[in-house]
Amino acid sequence: MQYILALILLVSLFALTDPFMYWMPDMAAMVALVSAAALSAMWIGFVAREHGGDERDVQNRMYAGRIAYLSGIGILTLALVLQGVAHAIDPWIPLALGTMVLAKVVSGWYTDRFC
Repeated sequence: MQYILALILLVSLFALTDPFMYWMPDMAAMVALVSAAALSAMWIGFVAREHGGDERDVQNRMYAGRIAYLSGIGILTLALVLQGVAHAIDPWIPLALGTMVLAKVVSGWYTDRFC
């Protein structure tokens, strides 16, 4: 089921970017597509496959989280560099990059201090 959800998310994100300028949806279609992508991302990111398990399951989730974090940092850093060279930095990229790094630092401090 998680693979189908991930595929739905990827298709909706691809349709949102419209890299080949194939279609120009009206406002209602765009709202529906953004809503579907946002709900899919929230479901996959926060709810899907989040249940208790044994130590091996917890370790696998930590590895998956680490890989996802490193992938996000890498892509956002690449986007920041490429847009910096073009002198047109989208403000959401540094915001997302800073949020990811700050969340990692704060969560590391919290777990070292209180867990």
